[in-house]
Amino acid sequence: MIKSHHRSSKLFNKGSSLLSKLLLLTFISIIFMGVDFRFHYLKEIRQFTNVFTKPLHAVLNLPNDIYNVATQYFSNQSHLILENETLKLDIDRLKADLQRLDFIDQENDQLRNLLEVRNTHKFKTEAVSIIYSRFDPFNQKIIIDGGQNKDFQPGQPVIDALGLVGQISSVFPETSEVTLIIDKKMSVPIQIQRNGLRAITNGNGQNETISLSYLPNSVDVVKGDILKTSGIDTIYPEGIVVAEVLEINHDPKLPFAKIICKPLSAIRNHSHVLVVTPINKIANNLAPIKNDQKK
Repeated sequence: MIKSHHRSSKLFNKGSSLLSKLLLLTFISIIFMGVDFRFHYLKEIRQFTNVFTKPLHAVLNLPNDIYNVATQYFSNQSHLILENETLKLDIDRLKADLQRLDFIDQENDQLRNLLEVRNTHKFKTEAVSIIYSRFDPFNQKIIIDGGQNKDFQPGQPVIDALGLVGQISSVFPETSEVTLIIDKKMSVPIQIQRNGLRAITNGNGQNETISLSYLPNSVDVVKGDILKTSGIDTIYPEGIVVAEVLEINHDPKLPFAKIICKPLSAIRNHSHVLVVTPINKIANNLAPIKNDQKK
């Protein structure tokens, strides 16, 4: 009897199904939604519950905020890196332009000095550019832009704004070879500006210096004396600055003094030089003019 009573209680106490409960809750929700939409009864309740749900919304939205911040951070970093690289390129470009402007300024200064030399001296000159400079102790030479096309001739002196550079040794159709005064094969008749003493310089081929040859130990030469061309050879016009006395050694065992001089021309620093017209060529060009004036 006890078992049958237990089975019958389970059978009649089963209750409503889950589906019926769901439908009931759905129906009640729809009714509340309609009432709230029409009379706004739940507005205060929503405002009250919003205080508790706002932190929950912030927590739920936290991954999205972190993603946005990280994306913006790395985007800004990439933009800054790109902008930094662009600025570096601009700085390098400006530095290159500045170097080019400095070079142009130096070149303009050299040309301005050469123009002053042309206006100061009585002899005729022609400005040319240096194409190539040899750094050879046995051949101290440079190549200039100008040759037979400019009627250059071997033997023409070459100067810059500071003094004598050398002499044309070979002429080609469009270029010429200039032997510098420091070359061992070069000799220049000079005159000491202080006392008028005449002598001859010879290139040493090294250390970019020249020597005064065959002067006795008792010669009146002091350190700092300025040497200028004497013009006695009719090749170099008179008065061109050549060098400055740098060192004087008197050895009683030797018949001549050893005098070392430093050329004053900036052989390695300038990009332009002046080719001097030979004196005899100027005289030949002036001769017909004088005859015409007599007539």
